[in-house]
Amino acid sequence: MIQADRFQIHYYLANDSHAIDAFVRNKCEAELLAIFQEVCVTLGTSIRIESVPHEQGGLREYWKVYGENSVQINTTLAILTVLISLVSTTLSRIPVADPERDEREKTIQELTIEEKRLAIEEKRINLERLRKEMKDGQPKQETIERAAKSAELNLKIQSRRSNFYRQLINYEKVTAVGFSAVDESNNDVIREHLVPRSDFRMYVLVDNSLPTETVDGATIEIVAPVLKEGNYKWKGIYKEESIRFSMTDADFKNAVLLEQVAFQHGSCINCVLQIHRKFNEIGEIEITGYLVVTVLDKTDGGQTHETPQGKKHRTYKKFIQDQRGLF
Repeated sequence: MIQADRFQIHYYLANDSHAIDAFVRNKCEAELLAIFQEVCVTLGTSIRIESVPHEQGGLREYWKVYGENSVQINTTLAILTVLISLVSTTLSRIPVADPERDEREKTIQELTIEEKRLAIEEKRINLERLRKEMKDGQPKQETIERAAKSAELNLKIQSRRSNFYRQLINYEKVTAVGFSAVDESNNDVIREHLVPRSDFRMYVLVDNSLPTETVDGATIEIVAPVLKEGNYKWKGIYKEESIRFSMTDADFKNAVLLEQVAFQHGSCINCVLQIHRKFNEIGEIEITGYLVVTVLDKTDGGQTHETPQGKKHRTYKKFIQDQRGLF
């Protein structure tokens, strides 16, 4: 096996220039290093990187890579090369959640959960297959590409890659960027993956919102209900954490305002809860808001009272499940 021992970032510059703005270069390098680190975590590899003198020809940046063996180094660099030049098919066009989805759309959440489970399982299988082939000494190209696509689902990788290309979009001097793995004589071991400037925007995430997570049967202990009209937020405890949430169940909200529903210490509601989320610049998930769309029942002192809308919701849900059972 020909051993790659360095990763090459090739900035193609306008007007045959060989110089690049230091701030742009350092910011881009920070994002690429973060991606490299995340790839190593995903593969379970331990690799050390050193920056070595760059060359002209546009501007060629080299990272000297040290690992346990040539298979580990070659595979990690192959994954990295594919990842940085792979256009996302999952999050580059994230749909904004619609808070007014109807009852039928709520039941689709069950299918979404199943799809997520299958995607996670496929990712696990692909990465395990790659680790096994690495241990055996010769990963197949097909396995590497599948593993790269699985690793690409990592939000931190997608966010960092987006940041990298966003920097280059704002710096017009870079006309293209290429990534490859080379040997000690700078000969290609993994051919260059070239991304022209016209494609930079394809890698930038246009929306950092994540699909709304719907929890059917969430239990919230009420700490402070809203007892007057207005768009005020309730306070409660969900999964042992204090939260502020909006009550969008109009029937339950009106019953509270009309004093048909009272609260005491330890009062809880069982509800359909929507959790709105986004990911930040480094790919970490943040919760932006909680919405209670349907109160199913309320519990006080061990006694539970089902709401009319809760009964309707459960009836409809059972109907949908029965229909699925027929097919």
